[in-house]
Amino acid sequence: MDFTGLLILLVLGISLCVLCYQLLCGLFTDNNYISRLDVYTTQAETSKDEKIKRQENYRQGLGLLARSIEKTGFFSNYKNKIRMKLTNANILMKAEEYLSICLILFVVSGLFGAVLFKNFVIMLIMAVVGWVTPLFILNRNINKRLRTINNQLGDTIAVLSNSLKAGHSFFQAVDSVGRELTGPVADEFSKLQKEISLGVNTETALENMVSRVGSDDMELMVTAVLIQRQIGGNLAEILDNISETIRQRIRAKGEIRTLTAQGRMSGWVISLLPFLLAIAISMISPEHMKVLITSQLGIIMIVIALVMELMGILFVKKIINIEV
Repeated sequence: MDFTGLLILLVLGISLCVLCYQLLCGLFTDNNYISRLDVYTTQAETSKDEKIKRQENYRQGLGLLARSIEKTGFFSNYKNKIRMKLTNANILMKAEEYLSICLILFVVSGLFGAVLFKNFVIMLIMAVVGWVTPLFILNRNINKRLRTINNQLGDTIAVLSNSLKAGHSFFQAVDSVGRELTGPVADEFSKLQKEISLGVNTETALENMVSRVGSDDMELMVTAVLIQRQIGGNLAEILDNISETIRQRIRAKGEIRTLTAQGRMSGWVISLLPFLLAIAISMISPEHMKVLITSQLGIIMIVIALVMELMGILFVKKIINIEV
């Protein structure tokens, strides 16, 4: 394959990645910047209607395949895990719709690899990449939301404690958090307040919030509240102590992240170096890389190298991931 062919292949690959990213962003993200801009314009309702219509078009395109998956008994255990992940990411999507996206990307990526490379192994690798891409984006959204909640939790507990010190009940304190704060924490406490208003037991509503969020710090706060409701005590003082503990943990995590920045950067460089080197060799001397792509032994070597590269990335990530 000459330089022109490699360039065309690279452009097509980037185009496919951009297409998949736009599709997934249209389904997974909330486009908060549009909401912020609508506050300063007179087109809030129009933009909201257009957004809803666009999301409905996405849903209609996935509806047939999603209903087919729902009727079949496939992916039953996997659907439960995905359903929990979608809840943690606060994404209003059915597990069947998520699996429909995975299947579409699986088929499109596999066909893309088959047409370009005409090799079963590469086709299978690209199909697997298409399948795991939505999972990568979903996990990224979960981690981003979890970090935001953990960073807001100290202020949240302070608002709860101040409301209790002012003589408000726990229910009124929860309502004040939903009204005074913004972001995912406010959303979760608003859901908590609605569940309690609808007659759900307070303990059950708190446990539901912990399961939705998946935060250890949130679980610590809820556990303290549940224990206080059983044995009594000064809840405001307990929340103040927990708030200070959580703030110390956040500071410790920040310090650890700063100290491990060099290790994380080294891990990224080491992980990307083989791919960058392969691209450079392909441009400088395509004949050397052609053997890896066209011969069976070369493809086996590529597969083994990718597996070892993935294992190395996981090992490096495990080493620099320090629990607090």
